[in-house]
Order: sequence, then C-alpha cells, then structure tokens
Amino acid sequence: MGYGNLLRADDGCGRLLAADLAKRLPPQRAQVLSAHQLTPELCLEIARESVDRALFIDVARHQQRPFVLHRIRPEGDKGRCGHQLSPELLLMLAQRLYGRSPRAWLLTLPAYRTTLGEELSRQAQAALPQALERCLALLEPSRRQSPKRNNP
Repeated sequence: MGYGNLLRADDGCGRLLAADLAKRLPPQRAQVLSAHQLTPELCLEIARESVDRALFIDVARHQQRPFVLHRIRPEGDKGRCGHQLSPELLLMLAQRLYGRSPRAWLLTLPAYRTTLGEELSRQAQAALPQALERCLALLEPSRRQSPKRNNP
C-alpha cells in the first residue's frame, strides 16, 4: 500500500512505487493499493483472510539511505484516528475490528523535495529502482531474501 501526495514531489514516491509493484506482481497473488493517505476504512482491506502480509510504503524526510525497511506491529491506543493514520494504528484497527491483522512492514523512501510539483529529487529518483527490487523480494515467494533485512 503506497501512500502520499503525488502533487508534492517526493511525497508521492510511495504511490509511484506501488504503481511499479502493480505492474510487476501477479494480481492473483498480490493486491496493490495506492492512497493519498491512510484512512480507517483501509483496515478492512488488510484484515481480509487472504492477506498474509502487508507492506506500507511512505517517505521519510531527509532519509539518507535509498530505503529503510522495518517490521511494524499493531499499536496506537493513544494515536490519532482521523483522516490520517499511521500504519501501526491501521493494523491495530484491523485487529480490534476484524480480529486479525497481517504481518506487516514499513518501507520508507527519502523525501528531499515536498514542494508543489511532480518532479522528484535526485535522491528519490535513485531510490525507486532499489526499493522496487527489495519489495519484490519481500512479496514474491520465488525471490528468497529474508524480510528481516533492514536496509540495502
């Protein structure tokens, strides 16, 4: 699930990477979602029995590495629950409302430019292909890399 604002340069990288994943992953094995932001109704999508893993893709301001991947768990009892949620809070909502949440990871890409516009920063452009390969390795069983590996 890639999320971000496509009209805020690097902020849209999560959605751009989700679009690339949708082109590469077989639709019968993976559902790729793209959203402007995480909202409560998305917890239904991740709580489905057919979902065994969830990958959230966002950006982190001034991140130095091309991508950072780490495991996340349901949490956020005291978090904000409005029109914009954290992935952890979305997982917690899925757990509480539907009794299940999948194993989940958050992958962040660098965000150096978040001004109005669609042009990506040099760092974000360079990070996308590397992050795509790492996401494919995590999501495709035929690619055998450990999902516990944190960084490139």
